[in-house]
Amino acid sequence: MSLKDQLTADLKDAMKSGDDTRKSTIRGVRAAINESEQRKREDLVKKALSKHNVERPQKISDEAAMAAYNKAVEAAVEAEKVEGNSLLDDSEILGVIQKLVKMQQESIADAERAGRDDLKQEAGEQMEILQGYLPKQATREEIEAAARKVIEETGAESMRDMGKIMGPLMAELQGKTDGKLVSEVVRSLLS
Repeated sequence: MSLKDQLTADLKDAMKSGDDTRKSTIRGVRAAINESEQRKREDLVKKALSKHNVERPQKISDEAAMAAYNKAVEAAVEAEKVEGNSLLDDSEILGVIQKLVKMQQESIADAERAGRDDLKQEAGEQMEILQGYLPKQATREEIEAAARKVIEETGAESMRDMGKIMGPLMAELQGKTDGKLVSEVVRSLLS
């Protein structure tokens, strides 16, 4: 079952059970996924139009030119399979959920500073629900082991090589940890 299907099933369960916190949290995740898919779709359409040299006519009132333009847009979008390619896969959905978890962490910190225990509790509950969709989080030791392996594979020796390490390492640890922690571990290993 895909993560998107799991979210849909969990939303139905939350609606049946009357769990308002879970229901609103999952709806928020689904809205964030839809927004990400829309941004991805827009980017893919721009690339498809550029690749197929489709340009909007100067005169919008020229019906024949607009009809030809619309056909060319449809053909380019279909040729590049924009609709299918704009759907997020599970790893991309995990990235969306991780961003939402970070937002909840920031909300908790803001609520603490403001002395709002009610908001802190609500954000904590939502964060717990979100974290239930993430894979088991990697420990610092696991991150260090993975970082050492990538450092060895890339032959990195100094802080200048950090970019060579972070890309493959973040791909390997996708959804399992925070990029800030990975960066911290890599910095400590390279210095």
